[in-house]
Amino acid sequence: MAATTAATTEVPVTSFPGLPPRRLPAPIAAAVTLVLAMTAALIFIAVSRGLAPGPGGCRTETPIVVPRPTPGPFGS
Repeated sequence: MAATTAATTEVPVTSFPGLPPRRLPAPIAAAVTLVLAMTAALIFIAVSRGLAPGPGGCRTETPIVVPRPTPGPFGS
């Protein structure tokens, strides 16, 4: 009977022994939330400006002059 009534202790494991519980303090959580919100806002602004139409005075017939490289030595 003594073997079946042995005292057992169940300890819930939430983190490594000796370390504090894995909770973020409120200032760190607020800072992370602020950084994520600012990143999302910057991405939204960049996408919305990137999708804007070009100016009306933009002419596509304007030739682009590209200089030719100077010739190198013979056989190059």
